Amino acid sequence: MSNAEADFGPGLVVQHTGQVFPLTQEPLTIGRAADNVMILDDPQVAERQAVISWQEEAQVYTIEDLGSEGGTFVNDVRLAEPQILRQGDVIRVGDTLLTVQLQPAAEVPAAEPAAPVEEEAPASRSWTPILVGVGIGLAVVAVLACALAALSLLTGGGDGGGDLLIRIESPSDGSQVAVGSEIVLQATASGVEDITVIELYVDNVIVATATSADPKGASSLTVSKPWRFTEAGRHKIAAEARTAGGRSSRTVAVEVEAVSGPVPPSPTPTPAPAQPTATQGPAPTATPTPEPGAPPPPQIEYFRASPPSIDAGGCTTLQWGAVRNADGATIEPGIGGVGTPGSTQVCPQETTTYILTATGPGGSAQASTVVTVLGGLPDLVIDSITYEPATPVVGEDTLVRITIRNIGGGAAGAFNWEWHAGPDSQKDRLRGLAAGDSIVVSFDWQPSQAAESLDTVAIADVDGEVDESDKNNNTLTVNIQVVEPEAKPETVTIRSDGGLDGYVVNDGSVNTTERIIVGNGSIITPTGELVARGFLSFDLSAIPQGAVIQSASLRFYQEKVEGNPYGKLGSFVIEHVAYGDALTADAFIAPTIASMTPSQQPSEGAVYDLSDSLIASWVQTALDMGRFQLRLRFTSETDGDGAEDWIAITPGGSFVGSTHAPQLTVTYIP
Repeated sequence: MSNAEADFGPGLVVQHTGQVFPLTQEPLTIGRAADNVMILDDPQVAERQAVISWQEEAQVYTIEDLGSEGGTFVNDVRLAEPQILRQGDVIRVGDTLLTVQLQPAAEVPAAEPAAPVEEEAPASRSWTPILVGVGIGLAVVAVLACALAALSLLTGGGDGGGDLLIRIESPSDGSQVAVGSEIVLQATASGVEDITVIELYVDNVIVATATSADPKGASSLTVSKPWRFTEAGRHKIAAEARTAGGRSSRTVAVEVEAVSGPVPPSPTPTPAPAQPTATQGPAPTATPTPEPGAPPPPQIEYFRASPPSIDAGGCTTLQWGAVRNADGATIEPGIGGVGTPGSTQVCPQETTTYILTATGPGGSAQASTVVTVLGGLPDLVIDSITYEPATPVVGEDTLVRITIRNIGGGAAGAFNWEWHAGPDSQKDRLRGLAAGDSIVVSFDWQPSQAAESLDTVAIADVDGEVDESDKNNNTLTVNIQVVEPEAKPETVTIRSDGGLDGYVVNDGSVNTTERIIVGNGSIITPTGELVARGFLSFDLSAIPQGAVIQSASLRFYQEKVEGNPYGKLGSFVIEHVAYGDALTADAFIAPTIASMTPSQQPSEGAVYDLSDSLIASWVQTALDMGRFQLRLRFTSETDGDGAEDWIAITPGGSFVGSTHAPQLTVTYIP
């Protein structure tokens, strides 16, 4: 452990990670934005949450909320104005707790194998000054007091949760693993009877949780997680536990190094006994012992800008600490090779990210810091346009999201934005956008027309109200397809046309005013036995051209049966024909397009109700002609006996509303 780690000055300690941010005489800004000194990966924290400042005259640190929506709290009291910070204050921003450390943290003995106890050990290790020359009895007492004090530290005694133990069982501290190979992360909590949860973290991100089945807790709880590291370098594995009584363990952590290529063999480590974590202040990070033949990667102590934000035209100082395990270091952009530790002044004209790269036998390492240039010009851009669903449908709601960002160095005042897609458009106004901030605007769009390829365009500051550093990047175009809605089936019922319904006799006579006669009758000269054929006609104009016929049914009423036509004239058949816009004698012999023999209904008053895919195909064929026409007859139309053998069908010319008129019901997709 370095001297800086063992005895740091004033600082903020992140409670859930133990990470320390030093407090200097320069302002320390806190927030999610990359230009803060203390960047918190907490979604509940504002981009610019708070600032801690050194007051030279009063020789104190003060904290001030920067207008965040969720507020900044000190000891659970929300700040209304700047407040002086004192030793041990707890700052809450979002879901993150920070402890104010104004005095050096007490150094914690490292958990190492005990050295042989020498005769003088009690005097040299005691935390209470021992007078030289005290008798042997007092020396024994001092030894016991030191042992009890050490035990209290190891078990966390005094805070009500000192006996909550955490052991990281896998991997071992300082071990190496191959990038991409699977290992098992495992930690166990024990030592008390009411452990309810244990959490496992990788690089400060929670990856696994185990919870006791009993809400009152358990005496032991283990969490494990298969894991693969995808990036080479050092990684921190940590574990924390909580009890039903509200106690929380200290964070226990180990470090491993993920390396590319095969991992050199290492001796089997001897498991150390589980010890509770009871450090006061941030626990130092263990440095893995390099395996033979594998030099350690470089380590950068720190890299920062002081101050991190400057006014346009101003300058700041880049500062960096010692770099270990390296034989060279560079800073970009624009600086090049540097010695370590060191500092240099930079005067960027715009917000700039500086990257310190250290290289050595064990590889390379990087650290970065952002210098934010304030008071510069804004620069508005459209980051993205998204659609949900991705393929919009004509007439149906589509959620449009547009992300507008200010990538410039200054705040943008109020401006209008606009979006358009063919004949459709949307326009609205924003009250402004701070430097580095972004906003998502959304609205529902119902496309008015289909398009195989449609350019949709979003424009920030469409009316040119904002003085920007770049006016040529305010527009984004996204090409999409807009489709017609999926057609829904429609059904129509059509009555036959009374003016075209009727019957034609083989003597050339035509009748469209009476019942439709089908069969034969008396014998006359020179015709011979009279034969009548019936006809039905349906107007298809109610069905749009190009429609796809899904189904069709035909219904007509047999109101009379004379003689014995079903017994003497064979089968009753229905033929698909086309006889045009008038029923003439020619219809008697019109060519047959297709025919079918329905189930015979010889009874008077019977209804022919036919639902058949064949009829649907006939209607599909007739759609282009505009009429669906049928011929009705028997297969053996003459029997030579001169007797009346016929059936009568109710025509479409029957009185309005008659349920007996012929009907054609068609279901189609437009």
